[in-house]
Amino acid sequence: MLFIIEIIAGLFLLGVVAVAVFIMMQPKHRFVFDVKNRTKAELTDKTDNKLCFSVDVPFTNEGGDEGLVLDAFMRIYLPQEQYDKALVRGKINLKDVPRDDDYFEALVMPKGGNKTMTAKFELTPMHGAGLKEAVNGLPDFDVAMFWECRGRENLYTVKKFITISADEVKALLK
Repeated sequence: MLFIIEIIAGLFLLGVVAVAVFIMMQPKHRFVFDVKNRTKAELTDKTDNKLCFSVDVPFTNEGGDEGLVLDAFMRIYLPQEQYDKALVRGKINLKDVPRDDDYFEALVMPKGGNKTMTAKFELTPMHGAGLKEAVNGLPDFDVAMFWECRGRENLYTVKKFITISADEVKALLK
C-alpha cells in the first residue's frame, strides 16, 4: 500500500515538474522601443503663446508571443531652476490612435507587430517671455519615456531616454 502511495506521489511530482517546464518553454513577447530612430521634432501647432510639436518613436514586438502595452507616459527634465522662461509638458499616444486627453489607450501587440508612438510636446512661455524669447533661450533637455508592459509574466516598466535639442525646437519657429 505504501508503495502505491509513493508511486502516486512521484507521478504527481513529475506532473508538476512537466507543467512547470512547459510553462517556462512558452514563447514570450519582447518589446523594443527604438528611441535611437525617433523622428526629428515636427511642428503641430503654433500660436503667439504656445508651440506644439511631436516626435515619433517606432516600436516592435520581436518576441514569440503577443504582449500588452498598458500605459505610456513621459517625464520632461527641464526644471525651472535650469530654465524658467518656458514650461514644457508632454504625453505619449499611439500614432494611429491620437487622443486629446491624457489617457493612453492600451493595446495588444501581436508577435512581429510594428507600431509607432507619438510623443506630443507643448511649450508655453513663462514669466513674461514671448514665444520667440522662450524658444531662443531653451537648452537641450532630456525626456524619460515610460511604458507599462506585460505578457505572460508580471507587469514591468520600460524606461528610455530621448534628448530634444534646442536647435530642433528653434527650427520649428522658421
